[in-house]
Amino acid sequence: MLLISLLFLQCDNFEPKAIDSKPVQINDINYVLNSNYALGDARRYGIFPDSLNDKKHPNTGKSLISSVLDLAENSPIKINFPKGYYGVNLVFNSRKNIDLHFNEAAFDLVHITNEGGSQSRNITLEGTLILYEGFGIYHSKNVTADSVIIKLNPQKTLKESKSRGCHIYKGTDSLLINYLEIEDLASGNIGFKNNHAALAIDGSRENPTNITINEVYIKSSDRHGAYITGTNNIFKKIKIDKYAQGTTNFMTGMQDAGKGNEKILSGLWINRCNNCIFENVQILTKYSKNGFPLKLDEGDSGKPTIIENLFLDVEYKDSLILDDILTNVLVKRLKTIE
Repeated sequence: MLLISLLFLQCDNFEPKAIDSKPVQINDINYVLNSNYALGDARRYGIFPDSLNDKKHPNTGKSLISSVLDLAENSPIKINFPKGYYGVNLVFNSRKNIDLHFNEAAFDLVHITNEGGSQSRNITLEGTLILYEGFGIYHSKNVTADSVIIKLNPQKTLKESKSRGCHIYKGTDSLLINYLEIEDLASGNIGFKNNHAALAIDGSRENPTNITINEVYIKSSDRHGAYITGTNNIFKKIKIDKYAQGTTNFMTGMQDAGKGNEKILSGLWINRCNNCIFENVQILTKYSKNGFPLKLDEGDSGKPTIIENLFLDVEYKDSLILDDILTNVLVKRLKTIE
């Protein structure tokens, strides 16, 4: 049965960003390829919207995008990307202290990792960032993004592929996203075997902590809408229009979930989520006949997770919710919407 409680929970969630020391002298002379553009403008360093950007920088010997990230990391310069499609990936492997601004600038994907041997940290992504393949992060800390929109347009991706959604993975701590929109999550062949949810926050034994997303809008997902684990995570608003739109063929198992449970599709699946708050969750069911709107899985009963307001477009009945006997998720208010 659905658990209703008046229990309150507070999470002190996002820690202030501790900036490592950076050089104070502004000197970009080694990176400048077109001095007609202002300091910090990506075009100044040879990177143009709607152009071929998969080139090497003649001075650094690295790719243009790696070179401009080096500049951002090693100086106080904020790099600005004008509106348009850049046709490259944004990869932050053990990067730190980087400020970027996007004016509806579009890239294939973002990866923020520790692949260079240490955590990526203190990365700020301002403005509106558009992605066509997805957003992924692991073993990173203190990352902030204003607006991330993951669009569906296979012709715009380097792999000519549908979206892989947003994956916040193991070892991620203190991530803040103000607005996250995901148009689609793909299924259908073995290439999408690890596509589990449009928004997936997981990582066995190293589950993400202190994740804050102020607004999540999932327009459609072939599989789960959102799969949430971790500790001290806050979601102010989640809206899920469609889920379970595709197939579970070739789908692999999911972190922290029992074998086979990944194929029982849902709008929102909360599992091993401790001391988390969901302020407003809206799940539409009329377009998603092949899954449960809500799955409430196990968690630490001493660290309850709260859904303050749950909005469904149908009258509540127990069969709508798949809840584990060991769930720690408490729903305070349930409302039916048109």
